[in-house]
Amino acid sequence: MNGALLAGLLMTAGVMPAGSIIPEPDDFRFQTIRKAAGERNWPFLAESGMLGCTTMLGERVVYFIPGDDMERAYNIDINLFAMSMANVGITDVLAPYEDSAQLLYRLVPFVSMGQRLCDQEPGTLVTEPEL
Repeated sequence: MNGALLAGLLMTAGVMPAGSIIPEPDDFRFQTIRKAAGERNWPFLAESGMLGCTTMLGERVVYFIPGDDMERAYNIDINLFAMSMANVGITDVLAPYEDSAQLLYRLVPFVSMGQRLCDQEPGTLVTEPEL
């Protein structure tokens, strides 16, 4: 089950307080990313943005933030069903793709990079493509 869905269920049931599940802004690590000239498999509509990673319920959760619009954080995951549930109502983030295989091919490197970002200290901002 997706960590965000499970967190919602646990908070609704009163099993866990929201503060112990929902990450605070200082819990995230960020890395600036940008589409390289001529890059054909860039998965996002925005030419640049940030990857963000935090830990939620023991799982590494990766987000793409288009440009500097923190309000549009978009969960990226290799589990496309969980990703679609976490992003219900958020549109105009992913570049058009032909099928789920093509989408996964484009997303996997960014999900992996985002998960490695979680190895950094909370609050870290990586500005160079070093991960």
